Amino acid sequence: MAQALHRILSLILFTTLLGLAGFFLVLYRLDPYETPQLALPFFFVSAFFAFSGSFTLLLFFLKKWKAKEPLGLRHILISLRQGLLLSFFTGICLSLLMMGLLRVWNGLIIVSVMMLIEFYLSGRDESN
Repeated sequence: MAQALHRILSLILFTTLLGLAGFFLVLYRLDPYETPQLALPFFFVSAFFAFSGSFTLLLFFLKKWKAKEPLGLRHILISLRQGLLLSFFTGICLSLLMMGLLRVWNGLIIVSVMMLIEFYLSGRDESN
């Protein structure tokens, strides 16, 4: 069990590092004014991978730090789900910010929808 957990964590770490490398490569090498059809999709895809991996690892290690018993595969899957959800809604906020449409009210609605989805999914996990 511990071997599988370490393998999954190393795979998430590898994906995160790959996403961060792509993210910084897009930031420093691609000009969005010259090639927006190339730069913007690469920016959002690399940001999604970088953010989802970072959020997943951060959430898992926060759970590990607070937990008294050893964590299993279920906890890494929950952290992965939460990291993907946070990354998706971060991408929505970034796209709204890029278009100049992100306001406090939009951000509050996005955070509320994200919280409702997570409450639903975590309640469904506990009932099983």
